[in-house]
Amino acid sequence: MSFGKILKIIEEKDFLEHKRKIKKEVLKVNKWLLNPRELNKRKMLSVFRFLSKNAERKILNKHLNDLQFLLIHIVEKPKENRIKDLKKYYGLLDEDVEMIKFLMYPKKFPPGGYEGKLKKYGIELYTPKVIFKRLPFKDYIDLYALMTYIPLDEKNPFIQNLLDEILKIDPLEDKKSYFKKVIEIYKSLSDFEKHLLNMQLKNFSYYHYKLLNTDSVKGLVIDGSNVVRYENRNSLQFLIEMFDNMYFGKIAFFPIHIVFDNNIEFFLNEEDKKVLKTLSEKRRVYFNSPADEMIVYIANKFGYYILSNDKFKEYDVDPKKLLKIEDFKFDN
Repeated sequence: MSFGKILKIIEEKDFLEHKRKIKKEVLKVNKWLLNPRELNKRKMLSVFRFLSKNAERKILNKHLNDLQFLLIHIVEKPKENRIKDLKKYYGLLDEDVEMIKFLMYPKKFPPGGYEGKLKKYGIELYTPKVIFKRLPFKDYIDLYALMTYIPLDEKNPFIQNLLDEILKIDPLEDKKSYFKKVIEIYKSLSDFEKHLLNMQLKNFSYYHYKLLNTDSVKGLVIDGSNVVRYENRNSLQFLIEMFDNMYFGKIAFFPIHIVFDNNIEFFLNEEDKKVLKTLSEKRRVYFNSPADEMIVYIANKFGYYILSNDKFKEYDVDPKKLLKIEDFKFDN
């Protein structure tokens, strides 16, 4: 593929939208990595979107404080020997190290593995310096957007249809049998087809990407009232926003049940009340007082996890399956 054809691609509406999403995501992660003390487990899951499964596994196996210390060391003085300390401590692959450097300093370093990802365009032998001369890129984020974009002539109608079906999977609505059927179809794909599908899933919905690429899919019961009233927010939108983050470490959650107390409307504004009405039409959304009784019943009957800051001391609940709200939000 010539530079001329690439110039046409990067003018496409789809590419421009893709680039916008990529830039937003990279800059978000960049901000966190340059302020390591603000990193938490939830933010690290966004960082892992850019790294290999090998890097995710090795970093998760150690304490977050270790990573924060090494990153602070780099931020204070971004020398190559300090980056090598990070690589050595975790045993990271060169491509992951290069990707971390890119995420921290996207104006200075190209993304890891860019040569291989640019093979589809036939420009993998060109240096970033030459590519920047031939293409109207402002920084390496634009190059990363090109790396992760699926050109129209490579889009497979079957893959696109399957992508649409996967993105429609609703953990509050769809049956487990339907989800298993989608998983079976995914597993039947060739490695190349999975690659095309996963590249797009990572950009559209990391939750759905995790659903298809983890061996640990578990059910979850959300204490709806507890989440809504978290830190006296009284916000249903806070709960809705968490639905993009229904994964934790190696676990992706499906199906998901939400249980509200009967009086939840009392704490909501008029806009949230309208949203609650729509949400209540979902198959796995319930209202019960006390909500705890139904939450524990569902969790114990099916062996599901519970998301709540309540400790359920008066009930027989496995403490290892109690998840805290803090682990599912970014702003702590």
